[in-house]
Amino acid sequence: MHHMRRILLLAALLLATGTHAQWELVTPIKTRSEFTALHMVSDAVGFAVDNPMGAILRTNDGGYHWERLVNNLTNNPIAMHVWDDERAIVLGENGSVYRTTDAFTTITGSSNVLYGHFNCVFFVNDTLGWAGTGAGRVYRSTDAGANWTLMNSGLGSSNDIHGIQFLDTQTGYLVCAGGGTVRKSTDGGLTWQESWGGANTTFLDLHFFDDLTGVCVGLSNIVVRTTDGGASWDSIPSNSTYIMNSLDAQGDVLVACGWWGRTIRSTDAGLSWTEIQVGNTEHRSISLLPSGQAVMGTDGRIHGSGDLGLTWSIRHLGTYHTRLNKVSFMDADTGVAVGWQTTGGLESGLLRTIDGGRSWTNAGTGGLGVHMNPAGQGCLGGGSGAFARTTNGFATRTPGSGPNVAIRCTWTIDANTHFVAGGAIFGGIYRTTNAGASWTQVLNVGNITISDLWFTSAQNGYAVGEYGDNYRTTDGGATWVPMTGTPGGHTVFFLDEDHGWMKYRRTVDGGATWTDINGAQTTMSMFFTSVDTGYTVMYSGQALKTMDGGLTWETILPEILNATVGDATYVDGAIVIVCNNGDIFRAQIGCPAIADVPVITESGNTLCTTTSGTAQWLLNGEALVGDGSNCIEAVETGAYTVVVTDALGCVSAPSAPVQVISTGLSAAADDAVIRLHPNPARHQVCLERASSASALVTFVDPRGRRVHEQRITGMTATLEVSTLATGVYLLRVSDGSGSHVVRLVKE
Repeated sequence: MHHMRRILLLAALLLATGTHAQWELVTPIKTRSEFTALHMVSDAVGFAVDNPMGAILRTNDGGYHWERLVNNLTNNPIAMHVWDDERAIVLGENGSVYRTTDAFTTITGSSNVLYGHFNCVFFVNDTLGWAGTGAGRVYRSTDAGANWTLMNSGLGSSNDIHGIQFLDTQTGYLVCAGGGTVRKSTDGGLTWQESWGGANTTFLDLHFFDDLTGVCVGLSNIVVRTTDGGASWDSIPSNSTYIMNSLDAQGDVLVACGWWGRTIRSTDAGLSWTEIQVGNTEHRSISLLPSGQAVMGTDGRIHGSGDLGLTWSIRHLGTYHTRLNKVSFMDADTGVAVGWQTTGGLESGLLRTIDGGRSWTNAGTGGLGVHMNPAGQGCLGGGSGAFARTTNGFATRTPGSGPNVAIRCTWTIDANTHFVAGGAIFGGIYRTTNAGASWTQVLNVGNITISDLWFTSAQNGYAVGEYGDNYRTTDGGATWVPMTGTPGGHTVFFLDEDHGWMKYRRTVDGGATWTDINGAQTTMSMFFTSVDTGYTVMYSGQALKTMDGGLTWETILPEILNATVGDATYVDGAIVIVCNNGDIFRAQIGCPAIADVPVITESGNTLCTTTSGTAQWLLNGEALVGDGSNCIEAVETGAYTVVVTDALGCVSAPSAPVQVISTGLSAAADDAVIRLHPNPARHQVCLERASSASALVTFVDPRGRRVHEQRITGMTATLEVSTLATGVYLLRVSDGSGSHVVRLVKE
């Protein structure tokens, strides 16, 4: 439940609660997540579709952290097209269409109901696009997906269209499973003709570089490639025996991802391939970026690469999809949440955090109840007497046998003394004094349900049930007596030996008597930081605050759509709630006693911090002038640190320093690859390079700030520099082959 060291609960908030407080979902990705579509708009910003969770997600830091924008869609999403960081369209089951122009803050659908499950979608410009279904149908839209018209695909209902791409408004291709066909249209998708067909072949994705050269992937071992616009195709060994689901390209680099952790990679536009294994779970979607960054959607996790798919690492690992019932913290950092497999949860799991609830990892099998004391001793229990204990904050656990009851709540006095309680069959309270070797039923009054326990000392304890089964002990739990006149509820909380609360009641004499207070019908957890200041969290996620001991309450955090709260706690200036589907939400309502320490990540000369808020970067201890961005270009040699101020005004501690040495050497080395003239320049400068691929040119000033960005194509480009201040700049040119840096002097 909401148990942690009393000293933390007694700490007053450093900042008054205000309108800035908001819920943050800290477990957006689950072990059951399947990312059927993923697209990065930039190195930082991207969107992903989580099919079984019915969710659409967004990242702002390259896939390390994700925000769930949409949840529990009526029809699960499958395919996605993204125009920019605000405009996107998602298609899915039963002909569903979800459109947005504000990054899914709001959604509009399609005006006409369509047939079948959409598997793929592609727009060639802002308005003209096509979508393919699992029944061989192609639909066309001329208004950004608001309306769709059925085209003549020439395919039967057994042809499962998985990929579609248009080179311009007239010429496009699609690929199918179930028949293994590639079809081409030259009239904007109105009609389609077979371009390649092969028995027992499945194609799941395609990429065309231009109107002549294209590649299709799918069934194991074979990639097909054309250099004449689909008039003929060559079969090329992929060096993999596994099915490939998704394909993306930057320049001549192609990466496909698929089953059992396999990826295949080509650096020569698909002529030859190398298999690279990345884990052992199924990869379903991939997005490559001109900078060399890549993000891949894998079942239950997100992978990332900084070298266009040559090497990969996990950027976000999913947590259990479980119905969370209880949460407990041993201190301001270490806590656990426990859940079980039922409606709202597909797995039984224990989740653990060591950073105050900001991130969680899987920690083993779960249950219904859990508690840890400040020493890290604790226990958990579940259905049919499932039991386990710990002495190190559930870093490890020791399995055991509990009493034959559905254990809904637990409490640990020390390493040997534990209480479990639950019901309804064989309900009541059980105690062990030998670490679970044997149990004694210390409250046996028939089939009752106990929902929560709280001990103020080794002798004094309290038990409450949602149906009004409320009891008290003063002899270390050997005997229990009823607390008459108290209502049913899920929670009981004591601030000290005298002051305690439950739904509708409070006590100032250690539970000897209880008096009425205002409450809420659906209170799941109640906790106080002083005799006056307290919080209660509703079944829906709505959180209330009182400043008069519970006599009056005001809403400080809103309800959460589709949330079903199991429990909540206060952790060093934050409220943490645990819910169905393995969702854990956190809201910072005050500054922590110990300031957070941000972490700096490096990518070439780019330094970033994933800590949310306004960043102040420092070089050798001196503040750099900037716009508060979470990323900076490290141009000068020295030690870089960052301090972040969040929305509540809480200021972090300085990060650990990152030493940058001789960043200018890369610019000198790249002078042979990229040439600028004139240099120095006053108004315009001509950039010459060896590649004609699309590239992003970033201007970085001497203090590491990005002052201008411009996309170019071709081997030469004219850059306008008249508005730049006089000085020395670094120009980073990023395309599919990587990044190159060159110096520019602005007169």
